Amino acid sequence: MSDYSLYGAAESTISSGLTLNALFDSRDNSINTSSGFYSAVQYRDNYEFLGSSSNWRSVIIDARAFFKFPAQSSNVLAFWSYDWLTLSGNPPYLDLPANSWDPYTGTGRGYIQGRFRGAQMVYLESEYRFKVTRNGLIGGVFFINAESFSAAPGTALQSVQPGFGPGIRVKLSKISKTNIAVDYGFGNQGSRGVFVNVGEVF
Repeated sequence: MSDYSLYGAAESTISSGLTLNALFDSRDNSINTSSGFYSAVQYRDNYEFLGSSSNWRSVIIDARAFFKFPAQSSNVLAFWSYDWLTLSGNPPYLDLPANSWDPYTGTGRGYIQGRFRGAQMVYLESEYRFKVTRNGLIGGVFFINAESFSAAPGTALQSVQPGFGPGIRVKLSKISKTNIAVDYGFGNQGSRGVFVNVGEVF
């Protein structure tokens, strides 16, 4: 029996409620950051009287930091924490936290989207970005991430699932610093794949 059936299969569900959002952003460039910090918190409260299939609450905490490393170079050491937590209730299965279900499908390089899903998600990633050619047309990255999920609401976090890999960057625009990002990620149990973005993953 699938996890979906065990959790409580439904032909359709509705999640509707209120959100409270807070944001701090000191990045020098939101598309391709060289320095600065970003943090965002979203608290979500779903109510049956507003049409939701069930009452449930969640919070998402998204924090990022970027440093030039070495300090006088254009290379960047970046850190990302993305924690998605169910505070109460039982969200519909497809509204549970899952890898690559963040707004830009960036979490969990090394695994297919939705490979891990649970009531709680704790995620950490670091990436090192560097030039390959002097003019910046071609760049490269190395990344490593780790994520852990709980199963049903109220259960503990399970084992950490790592991901890592290299990537190449091709400059599309020198003005906006937009890159085409092509990464090859590796995960547990032979999981691997190519991940393509326009712009940096985070």
